[in-house]
Amino acid sequence: MTSVQDPTVQRRRLRVELRRARDAAGLRQADVARAMDWSPSKLIRIERGDVSVSTNDLKALLSHYGVKDKGRINGVLELARSARGASFYDQYTDLLKPGFKEYLAYEASASVIRQYDPVLISGLLQTEEYGRALFEDMGRLGPEEVDNAWTVRQHRQEVHDRETPPEMLFVVDEAALRRHVGGGHVMRHQLERLKTFAAEPHVSLQILPFTRGAHPGMAGNFILLEFTDPNLDDLVHLESINEITIREDTELIARYLDRFSQLQELALPLDESDALLDKLIGEMPSSDNSTTSAEKEAH
Repeated sequence: MTSVQDPTVQRRRLRVELRRARDAAGLRQADVARAMDWSPSKLIRIERGDVSVSTNDLKALLSHYGVKDKGRINGVLELARSARGASFYDQYTDLLKPGFKEYLAYEASASVIRQYDPVLISGLLQTEEYGRALFEDMGRLGPEEVDNAWTVRQHRQEVHDRETPPEMLFVVDEAALRRHVGGGHVMRHQLERLKTFAAEPHVSLQILPFTRGAHPGMAGNFILLEFTDPNLDDLVHLESINEITIREDTELIARYLDRFSQLQELALPLDESDALLDKLIGEMPSSDNSTTSAEKEAH
């Protein structure tokens, strides 16, 4: 499966192209707005990606900036056309936290994804049973909302099926692997799925064991997105109880990259992480009525 660019991402690329063209022409927003007979707010909204721009307005804008290369003009016009489309996630706006729809669009275009979570398995790695249990018990969603939420998650996981999937590096706390989300048998299936994902060449999975004690990751989860496209700046994803925050702050991203490196050093190496997964799988019941090896030893 090839990567399909979300209109959200295309709008971001378009606004970068337009700002770059204006800067190269040495023009200020006020000067451009006056020359185009637009209000300054119209140009500002276009450059922020808040509104779409018609083909005629875009051609006039590029002409005013002195852009004459046919290839570049056609590329910008194509960007504008694709940016007007609807995102897959638009239909689930009411379900998603503020900021999460935009994040999901960027995640699908990333070349490298780094994620740390102290309490949950990444949505990119979840089984349907585990995901639905989270939506029901943590999100307190009704049956129809759970179905929609899982549809969103399935679409998100299609990134694994790209012809060239992004490099994915996960550090997960042991606590997330031991919590019986949905019951022991659901968790067993989830851990088995993690082993399957960990064997994929584009996935790196390390476990941060309890024995490491206190560590920098205890401050909370985060995700870092890296892009090869020069029109897309790297991002850090931060989550609170009410919203998702996406930041392009270079210094902030550098600090989180340092933190992720620290967590990788504290986590078990890949082979030891895989061995711990085997141990945890053995401790999980194969069904809710079965007894784990740990429970047998306790008796």
